Amino acid sequence: QQGGSLFSLDQYYGLGTGLYAETVFTNDLGNPVRNDMHDGGGLVLPGVKEDGSVNDIRVSGNDYRVFGWSKNPNAAFVYKASYVKLREIVLTYSLPASVMEGSKVFTGISFSLVGSNVWIISKDLPHADPEASQGAGNIQGWQSGVMPSTRNFGFNVNLQF
Repeated sequence: QQGGSLFSLDQYYGLGTGLYAETVFTNDLGNPVRNDMHDGGGLVLPGVKEDGSVNDIRVSGNDYRVFGWSKNPNAAFVYKASYVKLREIVLTYSLPASVMEGSKVFTGISFSLVGSNVWIISKDLPHADPEASQGAGNIQGWQSGVMPSTRNFGFNVNLQF
């Protein structure tokens, strides 16, 4: 898929509740960001102060909302909808006709390896398959409540009589 944007409610709430790994890291002081401020925790958010100088004010990192909805504009959770994905692959081997000449029952036999949802080669949306979303009808550009995608592999035998 090429082009478009999508809003991720999963990122909106997931970052705001500390669900995702992006909310757990070592801060610029070398301490866990989720430590209390008096224990060296917290973080300095990018930005500028009213006077135009670079922000140097440390905020608490154990209030997970700093990463999510309550402290960020909705635009922070809009991602590019473009992605490249290998949805399905099938590799088939058919026995040669010379092998089948001696068979009184089969005119052909083939074996296949099948894979679906094999590889998301590139995407912008973190933690989710950009193709999976809730909704029906004309809902576009909205990602919410997505379960993890499954990758499936199988084996197929085709017998021809």
